[in-house]
Amino acid sequence: MPHEPGHEEDNLIDELLPEEEGTTEEPQKKYASIAELISQSFAQPLYFFTVETPGPVYLGTKEARGVIEKHWSITEVMENTDFSAFISDDTRAKYADIVANPNVDAQAKVVELITDVYDDISSGKKQYTVEAEGTFFQPGKDTIITFSQKKTDDGAAATDAQGRSIGLLNYSEYGQSVENTSTEEIVLAEEVEEASQTAQDIQAAQGAIRTSHPTWGYKTTKDGLIQNSTGEFVPAPFWKGNEYSMFSDMDPSEVFALQQKMVRAGMKAPTVEQYGQWSDTEANFMSAVFIKAADDTNFSWEKDTAAGLPAYTTALQELMDEVGQTEDFIKLLNEANYLQSEPNVSPAQIQQLLDQAAAGLGITLTAQNLVDYGNLAVQAYGQAAALEKDFQGSLITDRDVILGTTYKDIRAVGEGEFPRYLKGAAVPLVLPSYEYLMGQKGPQPEVKSALEIVTEALEARPEIQQQQAANEDLQDIKYSTNLFEASMGAIELGGN
Repeated sequence: MPHEPGHEEDNLIDELLPEEEGTTEEPQKKYASIAELISQSFAQPLYFFTVETPGPVYLGTKEARGVIEKHWSITEVMENTDFSAFISDDTRAKYADIVANPNVDAQAKVVELITDVYDDISSGKKQYTVEAEGTFFQPGKDTIITFSQKKTDDGAAATDAQGRSIGLLNYSEYGQSVENTSTEEIVLAEEVEEASQTAQDIQAAQGAIRTSHPTWGYKTTKDGLIQNSTGEFVPAPFWKGNEYSMFSDMDPSEVFALQQKMVRAGMKAPTVEQYGQWSDTEANFMSAVFIKAADDTNFSWEKDTAAGLPAYTTALQELMDEVGQTEDFIKLLNEANYLQSEPNVSPAQIQQLLDQAAAGLGITLTAQNLVDYGNLAVQAYGQAAALEKDFQGSLITDRDVILGTTYKDIRAVGEGEFPRYLKGAAVPLVLPSYEYLMGQKGPQPEVKSALEIVTEALEARPEIQQQQAANEDLQDIKYSTNLFEASMGAIELGGN
């Protein structure tokens, strides 16, 4: 039987190809929950930054010099305060809303946010310097963050929900892949209790950031659930991003009231210009309050919510009480000298201090004197440090100003007080006068150096006074002798 050209090749190809019928393998589910889709999308490295903490060139490698060059994820950019200048408040609020509301509608919002973050970063300054805190003797190292639009547009290695490589994707292409992800088979975590056990761990190269937990608190699950007082799993009270979103709509007057409470609870005090403004400082501190509230064994967050109060109310009040009690206790110990530790002074420092004091008093110290008076030198160093500490404590700080600030009728503003108007308040916020604050602090202590203190201590000792008197007598004798010799020389000259 004749064969048509190419027929045998077609049969061979058909035999080699697997049959389409009979395939029973079901398509693999992409995500276990919406929360996982959000977490994994936000963990995808998309935006290329160079983060540099300048170090000596001789260290060689960029890593040794403190240089990190890589694509950063949305979570990293949002939760690392060093990147704050690149992101607008609107975009930050969108991020907080998505994290706080992990439902099926969040998919479109995630896609939009991926582009919004890129637009924020690429439309503004490409480089910012984050100033580091330090001391006069040990200044901090500033961090320089530089955005590369070209490397961001070129894309980064991306993976799917199962961790399989899907090649290089830039932010736009990855956003498209998220948009095309089917959510039909996704089970919402709040609908099935097992979702908290089957959720995938999101492992991203993000250091200590817990991207698998979208909520604050160590007792929360990977899907943002927490056990309440009855043992039931319910949505956790604080989602990551709430430290911004919960306070973004507050009037400045409400923010200021919270700032006062947080300062009493241990937060670094804002400056007067920052009153009524919710910044990274407040957000970071409130995150710690959220964790304390969520992990509270007495379920304070649940009781606060039932009472119609913010879920962090009790936790914040407890921190205020704890800090106040600690400050009072430390003050009591200081007054009783329980915390006055002996300064660590070397023998060379002791000898140098005593020699300087002796030179100023015009006396000479023997080796035995150095042994006998060594304790005076040690005490002098300790007293000088204590006086300096007391003096620093007597200075007016930002904490004193904010805690002394109150709302007053404008007609009640006294001399030296400064009114400041905040939106949402019926009366002005009045800053305390300098005289009032100094009165609260008490008299400023006199600051003395260790040399002044040890000199006074030596001068008060009888044996030192006797040596000084003997030295004065010797000087008088020397003076009289010199005067006599000079007079005799004058007589001899006259006789000639």
